[in-house]
Amino acid sequence: MKVSHEDHLLLNYIRGIGKVLEEEWQVNAHTIGITSAEQHVMWIVHTKGKISVSEIARIGLWDRSTVMQMIKRLSKKNLIHLSKDKKDLRLTYVSLTEEGKKKRDESEKKDFKLFEFIKAYSEENEGFIEELIHFHREANLQFHGRDFVEWVESSSNESFLSLEKGKHT
Repeated sequence: MKVSHEDHLLLNYIRGIGKVLEEEWQVNAHTIGITSAEQHVMWIVHTKGKISVSEIARIGLWDRSTVMQMIKRLSKKNLIHLSKDKKDLRLTYVSLTEEGKKKRDESEKKDFKLFEFIKAYSEENEGFIEELIHFHREANLQFHGRDFVEWVESSSNESFLSLEKGKHT
């Protein structure tokens, strides 16, 4: 498939925005002594309270072995607690320790210039934020599935788009 002019623009603009978000996420995590991946694990665990390693992998869009490496590091930092399922000892559950809860709360107070830019742009372009969220929701449904989108929406303080709306797939 030949890359069109529009494909080229989208590829590079999307990548550029992704880099900004990734860098901000990483810098913010490092200011509190963790990696961006560890921070993401902690946010996932926070939204669930207690969650299996496999579910973290599914929600975080990682391989289970990658999650296990992050879990080991977070455990050494005393930010998470691991427990075995009493009925099935193969299942390991993860929850935040008190120190982990404090660290996760601290990570929430960081600023993201990209989101500030999007908010300012949205104020001057009516309907932009809703359309942007709708597009990203639909793309994630296509590539990551309903479970991922349901987690994103259920873990949000304010869901802009409901799964119940008939026009969504």
